[in-house]
This record gives sequence, C-alpha cells and structure tokens, in this order.
Amino acid sequence: MKIPLLGVIKCALYSVLLLLSAVVNASDGASLKAEALTVLSDLKLAEARSQSQMPTIALYIANRDERFAIQSVKLSVDGRETARYSYSELEAQTLLDGGLHLLSKLALPKENHTISVKFAVTEVGAGPHAERLYPRFEKTISITENTQWELELIRGGWMKWQDKVAIQLHDRGPENSVSSGDSHPRFRSIYFDAKRHFSFDALADAMVMIKSGVSAGQFSEQVKLALSRSARDLGLAEIPVSLRGLVELDRLNEESKPSSMFSHFNTGAALIQQGKDAEGVALLAALSEGESLAPDELLLRDKVNLALGYHFLKQGDSEQSVNYFSHVRRLSPYANKALVGLGWALLSPRQSQSAPLVASDDHASQAIATATPYLWSGSEDEIAWARRHTPFRRAWAIASGGKEEDLQAAMVPWMELVNRDPLDPAVQEGLLILPYVMSHWAGQAQRAERYYVAASERLQAALQSLRGASADIQHGGLRAAIDLADQRGRSGWDIWLSALYDDKDAYLDLLLDSADFHDALSEYRQLVRIRNLLDTYQTDALVVMDDGGLDAKPTALLPRLTASIATQAALLDREALAEIDRHHRRTEMYLAEANFALARSHENTRRKLSGVVWDGEMRR
Repeated sequence: MKIPLLGVIKCALYSVLLLLSAVVNASDGASLKAEALTVLSDLKLAEARSQSQMPTIALYIANRDERFAIQSVKLSVDGRETARYSYSELEAQTLLDGGLHLLSKLALPKENHTISVKFAVTEVGAGPHAERLYPRFEKTISITENTQWELELIRGGWMKWQDKVAIQLHDRGPENSVSSGDSHPRFRSIYFDAKRHFSFDALADAMVMIKSGVSAGQFSEQVKLALSRSARDLGLAEIPVSLRGLVELDRLNEESKPSSMFSHFNTGAALIQQGKDAEGVALLAALSEGESLAPDELLLRDKVNLALGYHFLKQGDSEQSVNYFSHVRRLSPYANKALVGLGWALLSPRQSQSAPLVASDDHASQAIATATPYLWSGSEDEIAWARRHTPFRRAWAIASGGKEEDLQAAMVPWMELVNRDPLDPAVQEGLLILPYVMSHWAGQAQRAERYYVAASERLQAALQSLRGASADIQHGGLRAAIDLADQRGRSGWDIWLSALYDDKDAYLDLLLDSADFHDALSEYRQLVRIRNLLDTYQTDALVVMDDGGLDAKPTALLPRLTASIATQAALLDREALAEIDRHHRRTEMYLAEANFALARSHENTRRKLSGVVWDGEMRR
C-alpha cells in the first residue's frame, strides 16, 4: 500500500472574491462544528443512558510491548468475521504511547458466544519484508451486562524465553465507572482518536464524559493537550461551554509547539535569501546533521538537504552539492528534485564557476562561464528559460576527455529519474535533460533523437492523464473516491487517502502539493464526517429519545451541514482544477520544447544531406 507524502510548496493565487468567500465559509464551518459537537454529545449521552435489549462488550485494542508494533487486527464472533482493521504508522505508535483503539461494540444475545481475536505484529522499525507474528486470543463467554474489554499485546506469557508475544484480556467493567485519567479505556480511547486526527470524535466523546459527571481534573494532561490540538485542528473559533477548562487553544508546551527544526529551517532559508550565506548555511547544515526520528522531521531534513544542495550548486561548489543531494532519501517526495540537481552537480566544475565544456574561442568561453550559475532548477516557470542559457545550448559545446567522464556520471541519476512518474515536474525536466546532453556528446546524436521522441511520447501521455484528471474532477470522481475512503473505516491509512492513488493515476500527489487545495480538502472531509456521524444516529435510530427534543436537533442541523458541504465541495473542485491546469500548462511547455528539439535535429540532418553545414551562420 502506498503512503501519501504530504509536501507544501508555492500556493496558487486566486481572485479576491474567492478568498473572501473561503474566509466566510470557514467561519460558518466553525460555528456548525461547535453546534454539531453539542448535538452529537447529547445523542451519545442519551444512547448511553437508554436501556438496550442486549448487553454490549466494548472491545479496545492496546499494546504494552515496546518491541513490537501492531499492524492489523481481525475480530470474529462465533466463527464469523465481525471487524478488521489495519493500523497506520501513526496509530501503531499511539498505541505504544498508551492509546486505546475502540475496535467494536458487540451487542450479543444472552447466550454462549466464542470471541476470537488475531493480531499481526512486527518488530518496531522493521522493514516491509520483516517477519510477522500472529498472536491469537479466543474465549467462550455469556455476558449479562455491559462491559469493557481491553485486549493487550504483551510479551509471550509463560513462553517469554522464546521471545514471543501474546494477547492478554483485561476486563475493565462498565463504561460508566471512571476511576483514573491515566488508565480508564474511555480516556485512552479519546487520546487515540485525537492523535490520529479524528478530532471531532475525540472532542464529542470528551463532552459526553463531562456531561455524564466526569470533571476536567480527571483528564490527564496528556489527554488535555491532545484535545486542545484537536480543537485547533478542527478550526473551532469558540470552545463549547462543556469543554472549557478541559480544552485551551492557547496551551503552550513543547509538544503543542511546532518542532524547533521548522523555525530554524525558515530562519536559515531567510538568511540565505538576504545574502547572509554563512549564517544561513550554518543553521541549515546543523539541521542536516542532527538526529531526527519523527516522520515530519525526516521529511524536513530531506528538504534541508535539497535546499543546501541547490545552494552550493549555484555557488559552484559541486562537491558540497553532491554531498547534500546524496543524503535525500530515495523514497522522499524531494527525491526527484534531488536527482535533477545531483546530475548537474556531477557534471559541473569541481570548485569554481569555470566553463564545464571545451569551447572553440574566447568569446564562447566567456558566454559559457556567464551561463554556468543557471545549471540548476529554479522555479518551474524559469526552468525552460534557464536551460536555454546553459552551456549545453551552445552548438560548439562538445563533451570530451574528463568532461565526458563527468557526463557519464551525471547520466546515472538522470537515467533513474526518467523512469519515474511523468506527471512529476522533476521527471519531466529529466526527460528533456537526457537527450539534450546527449546531443552534445560526440557520437550520441541518434541516441539523443530517440530520447527526444520518447520524451515527446511520455509528455503527451502525461497531458492525456491531466485531461483525464480534469474531467474526473469536473464529474465529481475525486470527491466520490474521497468519500468512499472516509466511509470504509477499515484502515488507518484511509485518512491519508492512500487507497486513492491507483484509482486516480497518482494525480492526487500533484494536488496535495498545493496548500490551498490541502486546506480545502481538510475542511470538506471534516464537514462530511460530521454530517455522516449525525446522519447515522438519526437514520439508524440508535438512540431512544427521552423527551423528543433531541430528535429535532440533528434534523435542523443536517440541512445546514449539507449546504455548507456543497459550498466547500465547489471550492475544493475549483482548487483542484486550478492546480491541474497549472501542471497542464507546464507539461505543454516541456512538450513544445521536446518537439522543437526534434525539429531542430531534423533540420540539421536535412541541411547536412543538402551540403549545408550550420555552426551559427549559413555556409556552403
């Protein structure tokens, strides 16, 4: 399964009217979310107090063995599979941190039932092909009252000497018995939901506990902090009364602050932009060399290495540039851009900005030396312009001697790059770089032409994919796939939309690079989830109403939520289409350059056949 990797780059620009509309909608959405929290918590409280015809078992999943991470769990009742769930890396870590996952609430008739649970676990930090262990738990029971079970992964019981794992049952008693904020399942379940970004669910459950008589003081500081982050992530402008004292938007401590790495990166990048290279490079270099374990910090370190690589490439220090490009991880979202830069660094002069290729006269040498600083990728809009000013644009620049060896070394990362997704801007650049440098490599002219033809074909295919993506978005296909992923509820990876990638030809990767699209997507998914939760309670009649008043509350709120979702869906589609259009224009630019290069090659061949030689002017 692929895991989406969320990068935030240059934001798209939109009209003032659209921006103002987005602000108004965000305000309306915050108000709706606060009302929905109150309504859903009331519904859940009424459900808890209602008399059920059958007793229930709330099954929680836990992990106490720090050596192993739970990858998935399967629940069967009387031989029939009842629930299955796959944990994301974030969820597996949250279980290790003390969170509990409410896998299922089983309503069972008062007779004997066999409950079977199977875990799939691997060692923490193990690779995708690591050995898996499959501990099992099975018990035949007959329950007469509501209870809570905690099924915990532990070191293997009496078989500890074999270094195995097992599942241990803890019966935590009725749901309404709350003793400690550190150990009770409901507190730990709230913490789990908050950490995995189920913000609305966590806050609603916390409100239920407060309304049922639990004091804010019974919540641990860890849970309070997680709830405060949930309120911020949900975009609440005002905290509901029942959550005040429990949730504080301005809580400040090391966990709620962004990592200092991010602020140091911003400071270092700003110093370099201001011309204070020594200070900025020193700050970024410290980040590159530091110890980083969190996934977001690893991504940031990749971005730091990428930025330093291009900085030193621009300065003409290719040895430093190669060093930093080589430290960008191969599976990072910054890997493709690093491969582009690595090739140029291997081709560039070793320590200075002298001409990388042999020129035929002093004037040409001066022109090449002047162009050398552009041997790197700036903004996407400048790539084609920059390449036209590089030494390889000079008809007299031919690789020979030591430079030919450098060219062969540069081809290694570029050859790896061009086999990747042609929708990626860096891959598209690589498709043009390869034939371009080959055309200035003695004896490689025909090979260069073949690569230009291949580049043209792949860029045409990319354009076709982008047109398909645009049509899919316009017909609601993207939102339908997002809705389906959010409704499945069988995998922790669904929140990252990982299952959409094969269905949507990976164009979601391009969209998630836009901060505006990412924000619109987050707001849309939050509103849809809230609407679905409320609709479930109303449609399935899960709650026996005491006074009839609760029944009217979701009925009145649902139409407003539906209207807000429609507005947000339109904004989401506009953001997506604008981003696809931007990539479409860039791809057309690259395709035009590939076709012009082929035309020049054919024209040169025609002139040679007709006895005309071209070296900057017409001669017979």
